[in-house]
Amino acid sequence: MDQQRRPAKRDGGQSYSKGRGRFVRGRGRGPRIVSDSTAAEDLAEYVISVLARDPNAVQIERKAFGAGRAQLSVTCDPAVTGRLIGKGGRTITALRQLVRAVAGRYGKRVDIDIPFSND
Repeated sequence: MDQQRRPAKRDGGQSYSKGRGRFVRGRGRGPRIVSDSTAAEDLAEYVISVLARDPNAVQIERKAFGAGRAQLSVTCDPAVTGRLIGKGGRTITALRQLVRAVAGRYGKRVDIDIPFSND
């Protein structure tokens, strides 16, 4: 090897050249196209109904705000609300992150709203 840490030319090695390596700029996924897919909303409804243990105890209302945004409003009794929110909000935070990741693949944003009441 020579002083610049390249294979020596006298040994028949090819010299090191910077350029197109493993990470090439401009090879991303491209522009995200907003789709009318409801995969993220369906996933959220399924997970919420499983967490509630009784699908009839949960009412989920979908609201669409244009092509790329939706909101799910979940209403249920306080015992089920506690199960959905989880200790310190960990369960609902994880669910929101999961739904946000799925919705992002379709160029959408899905918010989950659980109104809490002290009745």
